[in-house]
Amino acid sequence: MYEVELAVESQMLADYLRWIFPPGEGSALCRVSITRPVGALMVALASPALMRAQVSGDHVVQLDLPQLHRRINSDQENRWLYYDKSATAKINMVLGAEFDLEFAGYYRRGEQLGMRKMDIIDAFILTRGLVAETFDALSKRVYRREQRNQEKIRQRLLRRAYYINESINYTGLFEK
Repeated sequence: MYEVELAVESQMLADYLRWIFPPGEGSALCRVSITRPVGALMVALASPALMRAQVSGDHVVQLDLPQLHRRINSDQENRWLYYDKSATAKINMVLGAEFDLEFAGYYRRGEQLGMRKMDIIDAFILTRGLVAETFDALSKRVYRREQRNQEKIRQRLLRRAYYINESINYTGLFEK
């Protein structure tokens, strides 16, 4: 396995990344799998470096890339891996698109089950680990910060839900 750091655009996407690639037992590194498109892209875009690259950003996620024998050549053996700016931008775009697709599918499925819009969004937030599941053990300050964070995420996803509803072209569905 190879360790690499990735600067993610937002805290929401960083939490989503930790959900799709959960850390291994007793490790803080997210174990990347190539079974998801963003994971395959992460493996493909990792570049070797002689020294460990310092990644800057507000939302840096540490990843554990799988060792793929067909991918590793003499340039990558015993080297640090990193993502350059263009690779980071590509990964963030694919991660955002994968998040949007998953949210849209989850939202549509919730609508089919007759759930309220806010219930669907709250369930998505909690099941994807985008905020702390329980606020009971938190101090007042942390509790309020988590509540504000959850409300921001809820509003952002609510706007996406409205966009999903408005962007669908229903032409031909209701014609007899």
